[in-house]
This record gives sequence, structure tokens and C-alpha cells, in this order.
Amino acid sequence: MTIPGWNDPADEERHPRRAAERRNARGELEARLRERRVALFGDESDEDVVDIINAIEEFEAGVSRAGGDGFVNTRESSEPDDQRLVLPARGEDEHVQRYVARVREAADRLG
Repeated sequence: MTIPGWNDPADEERHPRRAAERRNARGELEARLRERRVALFGDESDEDVVDIINAIEEFEAGVSRAGGDGFVNTRESSEPDDQRLVLPARGEDEHVQRYVARVREAADRLG
């Protein structure tokens, strides 16, 4: 999901509702990440949040293609069916692009 002009201050100035719409969209994306227990540290840009969401969607599509169960294969599960199907955790000081790369690598390994 690429959003052109997602965070264009000039566009927001011309269209004051854009800032509110952007904040609402970001809030929804952050809620989706919290549901998946993905750590956010507060310094992520809007583009970073979108990059994380995109990588996770790729990973989840790979899990689905592999026949994995998203409820069983979680970090919280005491016995995941297959550890490869568990979304990688983001490290405490892990830069967004490094995390995105690791999630995409995990997705690629799923085929």
C-alpha cells in the first residue's frame, strides 16, 4: 500500500481536513500493529508505519499460502504449529527498515 502525498504539509495546508484524516489513518494502522504485538517506539514516521504494515501483510499472505493458522502460530502461543509461521518480534532498539527487512525475509522463506 503506497499512499502518494500521505504526509505532504502543503497539501494539508490547502486541505485542513487532510491532517485529521492522516492522523485517523495512522491511528488505525497503529492499532493493527498493536493487535499483532508489534512494538512501536514513537519515533516512526507515517511512511515507516506503512512499511511495517506492508511487510506484515506480505508475511501473513505467506502464512496463509503455507496453510498456517494465525491464531495458533503467535508469539503468545505456548506451542505454535510451526515457528516459521510466527511473525518475528521487533527488537527494542531495532530500526524500522531492519525490522521490515527481517519480516520480508521471513515471508520469502515461506514461499
